[in-house]
Amino acid sequence: MKVELTDHQGIIVVSPSGEIDMYSSPELRKQLLSLIKKKSTPIIVALRNVTYIDSSGIATFVEALKKMMPYKGKLKITDIPESIMRIFNFSKLDKVFEMYDSIDDAIKS
Repeated sequence: MKVELTDHQGIIVVSPSGEIDMYSSPELRKQLLSLIKKKSTPIIVALRNVTYIDSSGIATFVEALKKMMPYKGKLKITDIPESIMRIFNFSKLDKVFEMYDSIDDAIKS
């Protein structure tokens, strides 16, 4: 997995690519926690290039969201492939996370 950070209209977009699993999720976690330490909000995570996610990847997002709560930070997930969306739906996490079709939609919200 590779994690790219970009600035989109003054908002940090985290774009992982490849598989987010127990081997690669620590790198994603490190990037997210670095942004959370700076109290960045919102943080947008674009999943368009993610091919697979396991429970450790999902746990990384849950941990990030919990750590953002004290400063009322927002974690917005965008561009979710259908196969990944099924996992969020099955686990009912689609009700927990803010999910959007695109980065622009997340910024406008």
